[in-house]
Amino acid sequence: MVKMAKARVALAILAAATVLTALVGSLILIVTGQNPLDAATGLYQGAFGTATSTTATLAQTTPLIWAALSFMVGFRGGIFNAGGQGQFIMGAFGAAAAGFAPALAPLPAAIHVPLVVLAGAVGGALWSLPPILLKVYAGTNEILTTLMMTYIAQLLNDWLVLDVFRASTIQPGTNAQTPTLASSAQFQPLFPRSQVTFMLPLAVIAALAIWAFFRWTVLGYEVSFVGKGARAAESSGMSVRKLAIIAMLLSGALAGAAGASVVGGVFQADITPFNSNVGFNGILAALLAGNQELLIPLASLFFGALQQGGLGLQIFTPISQYIADVLMAMIIIFASARSIPRPLVPRLPRFLGKRV
Repeated sequence: MVKMAKARVALAILAAATVLTALVGSLILIVTGQNPLDAATGLYQGAFGTATSTTATLAQTTPLIWAALSFMVGFRGGIFNAGGQGQFIMGAFGAAAAGFAPALAPLPAAIHVPLVVLAGAVGGALWSLPPILLKVYAGTNEILTTLMMTYIAQLLNDWLVLDVFRASTIQPGTNAQTPTLASSAQFQPLFPRSQVTFMLPLAVIAALAIWAFFRWTVLGYEVSFVGKGARAAESSGMSVRKLAIIAMLLSGALAGAAGASVVGGVFQADITPFNSNVGFNGILAALLAGNQELLIPLASLFFGALQQGGLGLQIFTPISQYIADVLMAMIIIFASARSIPRPLVPRLPRFLGKRV
């Protein structure tokens, strides 16, 4: 009952943040001499105007769901995993390595594709291990260490792709990729001429599974209990260190799965430079959803639509695509407010189930 009430609160905040963002964004456009209706039309056309744009939006949404779930799981366990981007990158490399390895090429797709996803998850989990070990055994701040590990991941991926595993068909230069994944390792699209793969419905299933994990399993209860109060959990006989490590490894694995979804379904290889900010945007999507796993697919779809819709702005209107980034920033600012001043709004709507 309590979790459902929290989900309703998060949904209401998401709706309120969307309305406020639309109002403030419209004011900014008017002040700069732009038509808000043109911007809204361009965003919609870019995100959902055609079948191609709709599938592109869904493709943008897929890794965001995985990355948002990654942050949420760590946060629920009392860990602020700010390094999802680094785990995403190393997950992408792990997935690519499993996909282009000559020894694995003869495998059938029914085995090779899951192996690519598993390799991505393992890559992300392994990259999350040093920060959590430093936290539980040396008392370091995981926000700092996970962020620093992200920069290391970017540079390590650059070296691996540019030098060690550069595809022989790619000429020397700043942009490179690994060998293309074997055909048995490539994720097949769910729709013709799209980059939407099974990783999208699997991400939604993962959100449901994680919801069930925290709601109905002993381990999930213990992880969330540690997140609410490590001292209380320790006094109850729980192994706080073990549970923190489990939460972090699961968080890293989910971020690594996001990397696998991009490698197997979009690029068919690991690339450099890796300009995608999936890991960081996943944090924003999780915060927008109030760290409620059942709302994460919706929040991720919203972000995916804004990202894809921003491209439509420059195609269908004279408005810069960067207004979409402004809208994303504003909606996070508004959604981060978890209380409303009583003089302005005496109480939230009845369906929230409690007073402010």
